[in-house]
Amino acid sequence: MSFWSNLKQKITKKKNDQFESDFNNNKIENEIVKKNYAKEAKIKLDSINKKLSEEVILEDTADVLKIPPTFFKPEIVVKEKSIDFKQKQKAKKLAKKIELQNQKKKEKTQKVEKAIANSSLSFSKDIKKLSKKYKKMDDDFFEELEEVLIKTDMGIKMVLKISNSLRKKIKSTTSEEGFKETLVEEIYNFYNEGKKIKPINFEDNRLNVFMVIGVNGTGKTTSLSKIANFYAKQGKKVLIAAADTFRAGAVEQLEEWISTRLNNKVDLIKGLKQNQDPASVVYDAYEKAKNEKYDLLLIDTAGRLQNKVNLMKELEKMYQIIRQEDRKAPHELFLVIDATTGQNGVIQAKEFDGVAEVSGIVLTKMDGTSKGGIALAIKDELDIPVKLVGIGEQVDDLVQFDVDEYIYGLTVGFMEDNNDEK
Repeated sequence: MSFWSNLKQKITKKKNDQFESDFNNNKIENEIVKKNYAKEAKIKLDSINKKLSEEVILEDTADVLKIPPTFFKPEIVVKEKSIDFKQKQKAKKLAKKIELQNQKKKEKTQKVEKAIANSSLSFSKDIKKLSKKYKKMDDDFFEELEEVLIKTDMGIKMVLKISNSLRKKIKSTTSEEGFKETLVEEIYNFYNEGKKIKPINFEDNRLNVFMVIGVNGTGKTTSLSKIANFYAKQGKKVLIAAADTFRAGAVEQLEEWISTRLNNKVDLIKGLKQNQDPASVVYDAYEKAKNEKYDLLLIDTAGRLQNKVNLMKELEKMYQIIRQEDRKAPHELFLVIDATTGQNGVIQAKEFDGVAEVSGIVLTKMDGTSKGGIALAIKDELDIPVKLVGIGEQVDDLVQFDVDEYIYGLTVGFMEDNNDEK
């Protein structure tokens, strides 16, 4: 089986997998289901069936239980004569809730696909045009290929790696299909080089500490709020530390998010005055989180690089305070980068990585760029993986980065076009 066929198979398997990624789940928290998994599910379904005298099958139950959706039929059948008015009203309300949840899930999937498609469109057009233009793959071909790859913002180092590797693997007589297949494989392999890509480091039964850093205007505070929302929806106790005491309006922005978007599901601790030592805010936040048994402490930090010395001192003090209590914390240090800034995002990543040990990238505004190679450039330059991707302005518009889906989406435009022609 070819590399492309294997990649497609992996994507299909993930879509049908009974265990959806946490950042793509629309869960309905149910304590009975959590404790007894399939056994309690059967009891609950039997009870509903008995009351309604009909089979009531809930598609979302599959999501809650992490059971393949094929296990249930997505339909609710209610015979008006067999149930009383209250039961009918309950069934209608439940059906409406399920319909709304399914619609939200569908919209989120469409947003992810659209964000990747925006990045793929011009790249796919250029690759198809290039492969049609040259009858043999000579130096002129590879020079033009490098120009195409550079336009995607994947970085000159990554481009040269791919080009040099392709020169060795591809002969002048290689078919158009063979070239495209090898190109996809090289992009995939180079992204996966280096450190093993790990999932987000969140564990139950401990205080998890995530720090979020980034230049002002990249969506740092918004991304932090979306992360808080995700864990709060899972029933986790979340505390945000407003340690960006420098920027005017930073605390107010968090307060607005918490009250209007997060429905006060998370708590906030802030300094007593503007320009207060952020380390003191972190200290108070950590003590509160530890003593009151929080699951997650999210630390919003200053977003200025103009004075690296002060920024480094601030982060170092925060580190020391946290690590006095837990040598393994912070468990994640996310750097937020605006995907629309292109190679400037790589420069920012280098600057911040020199100040703190970044564990993962949050790539925002992916829905607003036609150049999707920035994730490749950062991974190649600094060996820092993208872990989260922002795909819109809504509170749920943050998804876990999946390299298989990313590479597939970036290249499917010219690969599937090729297959259609065969």
